[in-house]
Amino acid sequence: MTPRILFRDKKLSRTENDVLSLIISLALNKEYCYATNDYLKEYINSSDRTINYSLSKLKKLCYIIVKHESSKRRIYLNTEKIPTKVADEGAENCSNESANSCTHNINNNKYKKNKRNEIIPEWMKHPEMCVSIPLSEEEQKEMDELMKDYK
Repeated sequence: MTPRILFRDKKLSRTENDVLSLIISLALNKEYCYATNDYLKEYINSSDRTINYSLSKLKKLCYIIVKHESSKRRIYLNTEKIPTKVADEGAENCSNESANSCTHNINNNKYKKNKRNEIIPEWMKHPEMCVSIPLSEEEQKEMDELMKDYK
């Protein structure tokens, strides 16, 4: 998955875009990753030289920051240039301006007259309906008989 911000940067080649997309996917949890050049090379199906050039260019364009800690290379995302927060994290706080102006915000009474009354499924009203009950021997035999043609 390539972030939209990368589509706008015409300075990035397709390979550099792929390298950065891979780094982003690896670094989303911690904002850094330990990906080696060999790993990047094999995953993207590229050469050592291309990976080295791509990483250098990504550093130069300030998309990544490379640090060596405890004899391991860490590739950090520059969070000023690449947003790493998931949309759900922003949605948790419905007090921000964009959330309050959203017509789908459940806490936004401004648009209440335009909202439909939601239909709540019966199983949500009565969760006890979703209790698992084991099959009887007779039911199990019937089910096995029906399923034997599909095995």
